[in-house]
Amino acid sequence: MDNLFKYDNKFFEILGKITDVVILNLLFIISCLPIITIGTSITASYSVAMRMVKDQETYITREFIKRFKENFKTSTIVWSIMLIIGGVLGFDFYMSKLVLNKSISKVLQLVFTVISIIYIFTLTYVFPIISKFENTIKNTMINSTLMSIQNLPYTVIMVILNLSPILLMSLFSSYWGQIIFFYIVIGFGIITYINSIFFEKIFNKFIN
Repeated sequence: MDNLFKYDNKFFEILGKITDVVILNLLFIISCLPIITIGTSITASYSVAMRMVKDQETYITREFIKRFKENFKTSTIVWSIMLIIGGVLGFDFYMSKLVLNKSISKVLQLVFTVISIIYIFTLTYVFPIISKFENTIKNTMINSTLMSIQNLPYTVIMVILNLSPILLMSLFSSYWGQIIFFYIVIGFGIITYINSIFFEKIFNKFIN
């Protein structure tokens, strides 16, 4: 019975981890509010989460702010580039549906669908890579694409996790309020933490 109240007990360890994830989730949401800082917020979140995964002693708020400042310029530029690319892809896909020749229209839609998948893969990796490695923006984006394809099983799982808020609200539309509440409280933090487990396995291949 006494063992239950020891601070090294598994219960307190799990409780502490959950608390850290909640704090990380809150920091992520607050720092995303200006929109243009979303990329930097994702980078900072992964910097913290990957330390948590390795059980490194981390002061969540202090580490988040530190990484946010360090990676602000690079992450903001990359986020802006990805927004532009995403906008262009969306426009091109829409225009491909308006092509009168149905065969050409289908081919164009297929091409833009493939490009969009690669875009989503790259977007999934680019900010975690910024949080872990120093490189040029060009090489970071190239490496993001290559790593995502090389580690396809992990990539598919992480993409599904990242899209889970949209998927859940589509499947359980009558519970959208509860789903939004869950993600505001802890959901994004859980996604980041789980993804960080995968990224640690992937990145260690290039570090060791």
